[in-house]
Amino acid sequence: MNARRHGPSAQARRNALLRATVEIVAEQGMAGVTHRAVTERAGLPLATASYFFSSIDELAKESLLTFMAEEQAAQTATAEQLAAHTMTADEMGRMLTAANRPRLPDWLAYCEALLHAARHPEFREAAQDALESSWTVARAVVRAVGAPEAEAAAPVLTALAHGLALDQMAVGAVDDDTSYRAFRALLLGYLLDNGHADLALSLARAGQPAGE
Repeated sequence: MNARRHGPSAQARRNALLRATVEIVAEQGMAGVTHRAVTERAGLPLATASYFFSSIDELAKESLLTFMAEEQAAQTATAEQLAAHTMTADEMGRMLTAANRPRLPDWLAYCEALLHAARHPEFREAAQDALESSWTVARAVVRAVGAPEAEAAAPVLTALAHGLALDQMAVGAVDDDTSYRAFRALLLGYLLDNGHADLALSLARAGQPAGE
């Protein structure tokens, strides 16, 4: 389907369809995405989806790709804000705990998008970009506490964050104190395991930014 030029009103309707699709994916998975479900959620006539998209698959694909791009932009902005900060290990743990509280329905949609990418290779580039933006935030956090080897630590912190968020969404089993202790312990343990015992002990005992 050739791309159409849309005026402000038409673009608003198109965006409403994309957002409605993301919400349905979060609630029901990809199987719940139908023309009727999306247009009803968006408050638009049934024919609207067919005007903008040649098929329901095209609508679903565009909505997930747009959503992942938005997530990537948000994560990049967060990393840029963190770049100018220093923090203690305690502050790092609490900051990540607050940032990692599931934002519904967006977190569910994000998880569904990752699962969809596992089954559909055409989505993997977008999923990889989104993951790498999360790693960018994690690298900024590691550097903010003065720790070396941020590149290697970032995927580990990100994996922990995603796992904690999944457990919290699924059964509500992870409270803030558990998340805080997990993030703090992972960072300090990572430093110890990679030969930075003095830095780990300094951060653990004094709670001061490294280098002061």
